[in-house]
Amino acid sequence: MSHNNLIRIIKLSGFIACSIIFIFLAILIYFNRVEPITIDVVIRDFAYKIRGEKYGFVYWLARIVTEFGYFVIIVLFLLFAAFYTKLDFQFFLLLFGVMLSLILNVGMKDMYSRERPYAEMRWMAEDTTSFPSGHSTVAGFLYSFLIYLTYHTNFKKWLKSVIYVVCLLLMFLVMASRIILGVHYFTDVIAGCATGVMVSCLCMLLYRYCANNNILTTGILNRKDKNEKN
Repeated sequence: MSHNNLIRIIKLSGFIACSIIFIFLAILIYFNRVEPITIDVVIRDFAYKIRGEKYGFVYWLARIVTEFGYFVIIVLFLLFAAFYTKLDFQFFLLLFGVMLSLILNVGMKDMYSRERPYAEMRWMAEDTTSFPSGHSTVAGFLYSFLIYLTYHTNFKKWLKSVIYVVCLLLMFLVMASRIILGVHYFTDVIAGCATGVMVSCLCMLLYRYCANNNILTTGILNRKDKNEKN
């Protein structure tokens, strides 16, 4: 089996697996929107038990980590990507993926209107509904797609490995932080991450299409630089 075929199989398998997980949870939660299911209750209560007092170490760690799935960090990351890629197709795929993830998340939140965990146990204010987790959706897309983009760079192996590990950790920690902060159930973050990874797999397919057909492989800013020199 060639290396490219292996990558295609991994992408397809990831998309199918995340689709199955999301569809299963979407159906399950649709019929259990009023009361949380057993696994949500167990993990919610476990999180309340281990997190300690508010404003302690776990609180501040969770508040910092959760920002890596929030609007401000995403905007900063997109600005950096615009500068680094010179506005080539990779940047526009990132932008498209973030926007699609947010649109899907908002649509599903309105559809399900699931209540968040106990208001008195939350460690931060949230006004929207619970299913699926928006932070987890964005993190699922952004950090899995960043791993894919890193794979296609010329970075040294050790640097690629570091980026892979950091992205995987951030994806997991953002999901965990939402539960620790008491603003989401376990099924919210799993469904959110699955949605994000599905969007990531779609962008991976678009990446290959753009690369193969030479679509914006030279960044828009690079073109301007060349025109100015000429």
